[in-house]
Amino acid sequence: MDRVAIRQGLQDAAPIVMAYVPIAMTFGVIAIQCRLPFWMAILISVAVYAGGAQFMLVSLLASGTPSAAVVGTVLLVNLRHALYGTALGPVFSTWSETKRWIAAFGLTDEVFAVTSGRWSDTPPTPARQWTLSFTCYASWVIGTVAGAAIGRAAPGWLAHDLSFALPALFLALLVLSVARRAHLVASLVGAGIALMCTWFHAGGMGIALGGLIGATAGMVVGHSWQRQAGRRTVDEAG
Repeated sequence: MDRVAIRQGLQDAAPIVMAYVPIAMTFGVIAIQCRLPFWMAILISVAVYAGGAQFMLVSLLASGTPSAAVVGTVLLVNLRHALYGTALGPVFSTWSETKRWIAAFGLTDEVFAVTSGRWSDTPPTPARQWTLSFTCYASWVIGTVAGAAIGRAAPGWLAHDLSFALPALFLALLVLSVARRAHLVASLVGAGIALMCTWFHAGGMGIALGGLIGATAGMVVGHSWQRQAGRRTVDEAG
């Protein structure tokens, strides 16, 4: 495997890992404080690996929510990942089916933000993408194990105060990835739709609607500006 690609993947993963470990530890602490067995807290991170949805999952389980409602809610919250796959599909179009499935497993919010912010300049190779994805995955699982191990000793207020870190990390990566005005429009429109849905107590649906409507708005605005730029070029040439 290409050592250069592995090194690049590790560099890409470094800032995410630094944030994932304390957040995953927070999840481990919360899971134990919600009286989930140690092994179940670890299994959730190993099998689900869904960041904020894991916190929601634990909360729903602790409140006695029916299993069908728990599964449906978590799937709805994670529906945005289908949009991530659609956005990055052209980037991975030359990869084999197996390689694409492996990359898809590790496509979290933050991995998507890093990948989408860099692929236009340097399209990711499988080695680089897998290194990025599974380094982040390993850090999340390790952080969960550590958090679950100290869960009964940690004060409850600490877990609550650290819960803001995951959305803050994604927001920071998103802002850094905005390279064009169309991207900014898509981000602002999507955020606005998501906030409106939150106000009407439909936060999970807001994530999906915000992604779809925001991406559509960005595409329309981008194409409009391209046409205007083309007309100005023609006028200047004439």
